[in-house]
Amino acid sequence: MSNSIKILDCTLRDGGYANEWLFGEKNIKSIMQNLISSNADIIECGFLKPIIYNPNKTLFSCIEDLKHQLPPNIANKKFTLMINFGEVDKEDISACNDPNIALRIVFKKAEITEALDYCNKLKKKGYEIFINPMHTNSYSMDELKALAYEVNKIAPSAFTITDTTGSMSENDVLNIFETINKNLSADISLCFHSHNNLQLSFANAKTIINACKNRNLIIDSTVFGMGRCAGNLCTELIMQYLNDNYNKNYNILPILKIINTQISPIYPHTPWGYSIPYYLSAINHCHPNYAKFLSEKNDLTLETIDILLKKIPKENKSIFDKELINKIYSDISSIKLIVGKI
Repeated sequence: MSNSIKILDCTLRDGGYANEWLFGEKNIKSIMQNLISSNADIIECGFLKPIIYNPNKTLFSCIEDLKHQLPPNIANKKFTLMINFGEVDKEDISACNDPNIALRIVFKKAEITEALDYCNKLKKKGYEIFINPMHTNSYSMDELKALAYEVNKIAPSAFTITDTTGSMSENDVLNIFETINKNLSADISLCFHSHNNLQLSFANAKTIINACKNRNLIIDSTVFGMGRCAGNLCTELIMQYLNDNYNKNYNILPILKIINTQISPIYPHTPWGYSIPYYLSAINHCHPNYAKFLSEKNDLTLETIDILLKKIPKENKSIFDKELINKIYSDISSIKLIVGKI
């Protein structure tokens, strides 16, 4: 069996953390059209949420909202929406009447049983399903094997390795890939979603591309790396890499147009990219919002931020708990004494 490699651009979804998903209706349609023109294989358009729909945002209250936003010529592309498990009742999602629309379900480790049942029921409604466990490198190899066994029963279109904290090394990627690859049904595509806290998104994507020889592979990316905190793998970088090394035919010019017209005006107001606080969150295997919370406190040095991140209990690291980090921060006087002795 040979494999195919596809790019899933999630600028309108994961990139939306940088601008609260407020792209503007005209820009949303333009980004979609240019992603189609770039030959991006899959386009993630935003979140499905129980909200009052605003056409200027990439947050959708129902599938019909998305269909109204799609360009007239979608060129048989696949469009996805992401659902945070627990936010949208399955009964509120209509049966699928468009094979071009798929759903990606993201869930925490403690939610596996309920989330997989939810995925299975949405599949029975006719949707192509992507299963996305958060913080995949928080699972032991035995837990990953058990998860793959349960996922095989559902037979989704794809299963995602998710580097939620941006802390995966090349060895992490290879170990997780090898475990999943051995235990996941061969006809389920493997997806890789990374964050760039350690500036390793591109390197890790290359690692999994080179390792994945006999399974269909999907690589998540965003235009100009747009996203929360340190951002994501850049669509333009991975497209060019695949053009140069895997005989792909992605068109970079429409991506440059998106950067010039839609993304560059956003960046000065809410920049993303490498920063020391997000580096510290990655090496401490913490959700980046912990680093964001602490970096916004003007009385903290980088050394203090590092010490505070180390105080977060292991079981709380991957899921942001504002009450917990606020409590840790409030007990700062003793920490300052420690830092002063360094």
